Amino acid sequence: MSGFFRQDARMGRISTVLGQDVLVLRRFEGVDHLNALFDYSADCLAASADIDFDRLIGTHATVTLTTKEGERPFDGIVTEARWLGSGDNGHRYRLRLRPWAFLASLRRNQRIFHNKTVVEILTELLSAYADAGALTVELANDYPELEYTVQYRESDLAFACRMMERHGISYHFRHADGAHEMVLTDQVEAHDSIGARPFRPAEGHHQEEVSHFRAWRPARRITTGAIRLTDYNFKTPVAAMETDHLGDAAYEQGQIESFDWPGDYLDQGRGRVVAELRAAGERGQDRRYEAEGDIVALGAGLRVTLSGDPVPGTGGEYMCLSARHSYTADNYGSGGSDDGDGRAYDGQYVLMPVEAPLLPEQKTARADVRGPQTATVVGEGEIDCDEYGRILVRFHWDLDEAWSMRCRVSQSWAGAGWGGMVIPRIGMEVVVEFLDGDPDKPLVTGCVYNGRNPVPYDLPANKTVSTFKSDTHQGAGYNEFRFEDEKDREEVFLHAQKDHNTIIENDESHSIGHDRSKSVGNDQSEAIGHDKTISVGNDHRESIGQDMYYTVGRNQQEDYGKDHIHRVGNIHKQSVWADHLYEVGRNYQGEVAGKYVLDVGTSITNNTGKHTLMAFERFQIKGPGGKITIDGSGITLEAANIRLKGNVSVGGSGSAQVPTLKLAAKEGLPLCEECAAIKEEV
Repeated sequence: MSGFFRQDARMGRISTVLGQDVLVLRRFEGVDHLNALFDYSADCLAASADIDFDRLIGTHATVTLTTKEGERPFDGIVTEARWLGSGDNGHRYRLRLRPWAFLASLRRNQRIFHNKTVVEILTELLSAYADAGALTVELANDYPELEYTVQYRESDLAFACRMMERHGISYHFRHADGAHEMVLTDQVEAHDSIGARPFRPAEGHHQEEVSHFRAWRPARRITTGAIRLTDYNFKTPVAAMETDHLGDAAYEQGQIESFDWPGDYLDQGRGRVVAELRAAGERGQDRRYEAEGDIVALGAGLRVTLSGDPVPGTGGEYMCLSARHSYTADNYGSGGSDDGDGRAYDGQYVLMPVEAPLLPEQKTARADVRGPQTATVVGEGEIDCDEYGRILVRFHWDLDEAWSMRCRVSQSWAGAGWGGMVIPRIGMEVVVEFLDGDPDKPLVTGCVYNGRNPVPYDLPANKTVSTFKSDTHQGAGYNEFRFEDEKDREEVFLHAQKDHNTIIENDESHSIGHDRSKSVGNDQSEAIGHDKTISVGNDHRESIGQDMYYTVGRNQQEDYGKDHIHRVGNIHKQSVWADHLYEVGRNYQGEVAGKYVLDVGTSITNNTGKHTLMAFERFQIKGPGGKITIDGSGITLEAANIRLKGNVSVGGSGSAQVPTLKLAAKEGLPLCEECAAIKEEV
């Protein structure tokens, strides 16, 4: 059956996996663009009414147009195949051919790239389609390393286009028989040239030895003349970030300036590059040439030089931005060919001078995160943060389980060295928002509980509890500041797992409406820089298990409105280094169960109306010259000399005085001072 139709002698033919001439080309139409996917349609004839679409879909098909200048392949992946009906000449089919990069539009993904350049990202992204087609990188510029780049709910193709547009990278396709490659460029010189083609005005249908342009129409458009950008980098918050770039587009109204925020750069130097790229991209939308002709070899991404009849731009080199191809074969019936067809191929082209900026238009919308998301805190250990308090999170949508960039964490306050600071810990579920909806700019704004991380108190039983409770790092325990708001159970609770330190620069006051209790498990110390005043409205009791020491630098005064009872279980010692004064308003009474010893260094003076000293066994007065002893036997005076001054009266039974008088008489001593005086007179 394959011999029923033959296309080897025709200008246009198609080859597929089905085999030679199973499908023959009847009509070919399509358009290719710089920085866009080509879209070709091939109408075919077949002898069979049962073409195997399953075998055809997803494979390469190549349309080849042959001219005197050579063969021009148009290769693509068969993405659609349909039966159009049948007629006298066979069964009609239509195939749609797209580039292998079209497959990237079918895969929607979310993923994270860390510390990669745009070239590395594109290479990694598109290498997944290596079985379908090749990627050729012909870039001359240097591209910065990007700390964090997110593909978010967008196809691989949309993400790739967005990245290329942002960094000024163009792409087009090169075709071969059975294959095509995607080419990345950033310089005009990287684009192939087909050489010179003349301009020949359309004067009827006639064949030319050399393909040519038959129509050439210049077009202009107004564009933005200046770009102004600014941005913000939290690491350098006061750094100048504003930048602008003035282009050459000026009109009667002057230059039109476009201002945008954010510029998506981290420093002013990179901002100048971004502004220049955007200005060039805007300027590149001007100066177009719409052309028609039969130049089969010309396609998007190829250069051509205009020659021939004088037209504006003759002699210049141009870049083809898009090409619309149309080819129609003669009817297949009796094995005819394309001979005699005056215009089997027709092309329409859009071109621009190669001197104009060659940059992709930024038309692919940035992925936008609408509203907050939650994520899980990840990292090393229990707490992982950097010097800015930034943490790492893993989003629930990240099937690769990659970590995010370091995310800043919203705090209650954030001053210069002061404010709030709470670092979310690994395993917590946090709320993440995105600055300006940009998935590349996450910001943690809060935390939420979940089934793995339950609330600290059972709910709703403890719905009146408000608390801030932490967990000991690398240990068991917690710190907590808690409020209970249930009526008649109101409470403020503070728990310190270890130390509790309070620093008050000025005054502190406490007012307690009822009782206060304080329990110290070990030592308590107080240091008071000035005075201390304690006022107790009723009783004051202190119990000390062992020793008590008081040190008073100067005076101590104790005032008791009534009684003062001082009990000492063992020894009571008082050391007074100067005077010791007692004042007793009424009586003074003391009891000593054992001995009473009083050592006075100088003298003792007692002034009293009456003074009674009583000893139940013996009373003794001693001095350097003798002693007086009073005991049960009487009074004994022992001295080297006894002198009596004043009247002496001796009473009682008298028998006790006789030995004394005898002794005085025997020794010739006076009995008293009066006797001695009389002796002197005699």
